[in-house]
Amino acid sequence: MIKKHIDGYDCHCVPFEGADTVAYMIYPQLAELEDKWLQRMSELHKVNLVAVYVPADQWNDALTPWPEPGEAKGCPPFAGESRNFLKLFQEKIIPLTDRAFNLKGVIHRDLIGVSLGGLFTLWQWMMCDTFRSIASLSGSFWYVGFLEWFEKQSVPPKKGKAFFLLGEEEPASHVEAFRSVGVNTEKIVAIFKEAGIDTTFEWVPGNHFSRPVHRAEKALEALYPA
Repeated sequence: MIKKHIDGYDCHCVPFEGADTVAYMIYPQLAELEDKWLQRMSELHKVNLVAVYVPADQWNDALTPWPEPGEAKGCPPFAGESRNFLKLFQEKIIPLTDRAFNLKGVIHRDLIGVSLGGLFTLWQWMMCDTFRSIASLSGSFWYVGFLEWFEKQSVPPKKGKAFFLLGEEEPASHVEAFRSVGVNTEKIVAIFKEAGIDTTFEWVPGNHFSRPVHRAEKALEALYPA
């Protein structure tokens, strides 16, 4: 286990000797994955793993694509700083973790995000080719204007996979704005499939917060099947 602190973000890096793939996982700092679990997943799927933990006071800002009022009622507004976070990933997090793993030559990088991290994961995939494959777990596709923005984009050609997961109870959220997440995710998945992207979507039991480790395991299984 190699631990790096990069511009306010804690990154827990687990090397797997000889692997040319790095899976980055965006998680809130308040819900850190156990280091032993990361080690076990790295060995099981034969990938280098990096858990990037976003501090609670930056979560709503760093992972959103444009400013919007907060949800639910009374929450602070979203600052919409995804471009800055993507730049940080490309210019600092990736180079530093590559050096930590002593990686050279052709390297495959994939990205897994949960909640607003899942929103960021899809948004950046539409913007660039930094990551080969993505997994969005309970991605916040209810975000104001996101579906409309997505539908206006030309889906870029991708050689990797896209995996989406939602809890069955999420469309019944007590926050009205969140209830569109199921329909919006299904529309995004349909557009990807029509564009020929290797896409999988899975409904699982529970709400937005249910069984986070199990869901992370599903993402890794989808991207790196045995």
